[in-house]
Amino acid sequence: MAADSKRMGARWILGVIAAACCGTALLACLPNKGTPVFVDYSAAEMWSGIGVLTEVSSDERLCRVVFRDSTLITRDKWVDCVSVHPRKR
Repeated sequence: MAADSKRMGARWILGVIAAACCGTALLACLPNKGTPVFVDYSAAEMWSGIGVLTEVSSDERLCRVVFRDSTLITRDKWVDCVSVHPRKR
């Protein structure tokens, strides 16, 4: 009986780890809606420079971009549009 409880405990732990990994992967995804862009590192402290332009201010000075930071967490930030450059998908 002790062996069965150890197996169930191990399965439960593996299930929790799998659920946490799936949740993290979903949080790290960039949105599909928007224009693919490169953003200068100094403007947003990004990991790869790859981001998605989602909005431009009315005066066209600030651009809202979604990107991954150095910890690979998806961030949404307004940056100077001079730092945003178009890229191909």
